[in-house]
Amino acid sequence: MNILRFLFLIPFLVICNSLTAENDTVFTPSARLGADLSGFARNLIEPETLTGEISLDIEWRKSHFVAIEAGLMQVDVQQETHRYQADGYFFRLGADFNILERSPDNPNDVLLVSLRYGYGKSDHEAPFIVIPDPYWGDHETSVSPESFQAHWLEAGIGLKTEIWNNIFLGWSLRGKLLLTSTSAPEMEPYYIGGYGKSGSNTRLSLLYSVLYRIPMR
Repeated sequence: MNILRFLFLIPFLVICNSLTAENDTVFTPSARLGADLSGFARNLIEPETLTGEISLDIEWRKSHFVAIEAGLMQVDVQQETHRYQADGYFFRLGADFNILERSPDNPNDVLLVSLRYGYGKSDHEAPFIVIPDPYWGDHETSVSPESFQAHWLEAGIGLKTEIWNNIFLGWSLRGKLLLTSTSAPEMEPYYIGGYGKSGSNTRLSLLYSVLYRIPMR
């Protein structure tokens, strides 16, 4: 996908440029705590999947941020022929780089390019499976609980804007590249927490968040 190549290329160009740029402006380091809202919005469209996520980014140098994101996931798919359940956790580590020239009127607004490494671990099971057979009759079976893990990379672009007194709204468009995924051969995961639905080595996602900025004087 061309948009994924574009998203992964931008951060490397910004990093190369930032290494040669001078940081001659005094600034106040800050930390920003956030909560992702897109998981709850997704739950309205896909009731079988629920995720919750929090984030922390620290501006340790002007326009340079260290970021960590972590969350939990639950899946409960119920159909006439089967039931699938999963729960687990995930986290992402990485960096953000601001490419927006800050104005005196909105000094805390940032337009960010991002790089992330992601990891997710879950347990899943299928306690009820019916295999229809009109000749011999339906056959019932199940898959016992088993674990799986996944590693991936993310690159993206996003905006965080201050709406009132250190309170921010933000969004981020992320391209994701699955590196490895391990699971037992009996059953592939339906959903990978922090990554998205399985079945493809690439994903594109849009995150929404509300954040609070803490100046560190």
